[in-house]
Amino acid sequence: MKREVNILVLFILLVGFCIPDSVYSQAWGGRKKKAGFWDDWSINGNVGLTSFFGDLSIYDDEIIQKLSQESGPSVSAILTKYLKNKKYGISGQLLYGGFKAESSNHTAFEASLIEYNFSLRFNLINIIFVDNYSPVGLEAYGGIGQFLFNVQKWTPVEGGTQESEINTGTPEFVYYFGMGLYYNINEKIGITTDISLRQAQNDKLDDLNKNDNFDYYTHISVGVTYYIASFKKQSAFGRGSPSKGRMPGRLPMRRRR
Repeated sequence: MKREVNILVLFILLVGFCIPDSVYSQAWGGRKKKAGFWDDWSINGNVGLTSFFGDLSIYDDEIIQKLSQESGPSVSAILTKYLKNKKYGISGQLLYGGFKAESSNHTAFEASLIEYNFSLRFNLINIIFVDNYSPVGLEAYGGIGQFLFNVQKWTPVEGGTQESEINTGTPEFVYYFGMGLYYNINEKIGITTDISLRQAQNDKLDDLNKNDNFDYYTHISVGVTYYIASFKKQSAFGRGSPSKGRMPGRLPMRRRR
């Protein structure tokens, strides 16, 4: 787990070099409408890899082998409500993924999982720089959730292989933290990349209970975000819009007496 934290720190440092030196820009600072509950949302869809770290994993110190030999594809969707001019956010996520591993004695397993969670997100750039208009941003997040998993395991025995299976009937608890980098192409669309470390409160993701150490897994992803300014329909002549029949920026002429 220590190595995974080091990888996460390295990711943060690399992201730091990608952020432009100047995060300020000339912009009209007109009066902004206070965001309500139905304002400032986003939907993110992403694909990636979930990687296993536990009793049967042997590539914990080798990133390439970890991703190719002890990982599986994942897909996820995230709904986020932003607060305080997008400095903070509250997210809900649905994640489907899986992983596999084979120990040195040829004991192997494959697992799939479904996770649902809630998290708090912190836009570090917007928090540090109040007048940030850069399209590049860095987020830190952490949360808790539950997951269901299914494990198939093959253990070599004399004369063949013994197969076993675990299918959880009740959700297991998980907590996690991570970092994300985004680049907004425009006001509606953004590109994201994330890495997170997830600590399962369970030691049977590989169907092996050993040393009373809980298993954990990582999630690396790339995705696309769609920003929703508001779920409410805006009136064509709502508050702050020019009145019908009047040219914007011009005052009505007074009638001479």
